[in-house]
Amino acid sequence: MRNHRLLALALGAALLASCGSTPATANPTATLAAPTPSPNPHLSDPASVDTVYNALLKAGLQLSANSADAGTGALVKRLHLTYDAWPLVLTQFTSAKTLVSASGFSTKVKPVLGNPPFALAGLNILIEYGSSTQNGPPAAPDPQFVSAFQQLVAIVDPLLSPLQQRSVTPVVLPTPTPAPSASPGPSGKPRPTAKPTPKPSKKP
Repeated sequence: MRNHRLLALALGAALLASCGSTPATANPTATLAAPTPSPNPHLSDPASVDTVYNALLKAGLQLSANSADAGTGALVKRLHLTYDAWPLVLTQFTSAKTLVSASGFSTKVKPVLGNPPFALAGLNILIEYGSSTQNGPPAAPDPQFVSAFQQLVAIVDPLLSPLQQRSVTPVVLPTPTPAPSASPGPSGKPRPTAKPTPKPSKKP
């Protein structure tokens, strides 16, 4: 009889302990943060040549700064650098329009005497790579300089696109220069605008 009482007391104590226990707390679900859009690195005209120079350094190009010139008129500033043992000149003009008129930059002709082997124009920034003091038109550069120029193009394209180039050995530009908007006909020429046919006038 005593054993039954002890067993009943033990069972009662166990029931009280289970009823008084605190329920398990559920862990809160972590809220995922919304992805932050990457800022657009593209510059606007007129862009600063210092911004382009700092972007080249940030990208890891091994540049040596030689000198800087303060310009007058259409020329705002010019940086003389060395990149992979070749001269690199970055020039800032007041606008993309004055870049063309003041520098004579044109994609329709190959580099001539006095021009470097590579030249890029984007917005109001002119980038010239290679020596411009040869005895004649610049010769085709060695592959190492073509590769160095391609690396340079890849860095500045997001900043200054669309780029235009005047090079002895042209490289593929990441962002193509936009073509004229006229829609060509079957022969590849722009379609002429059809003239309306005049209606015959009614006789009185």
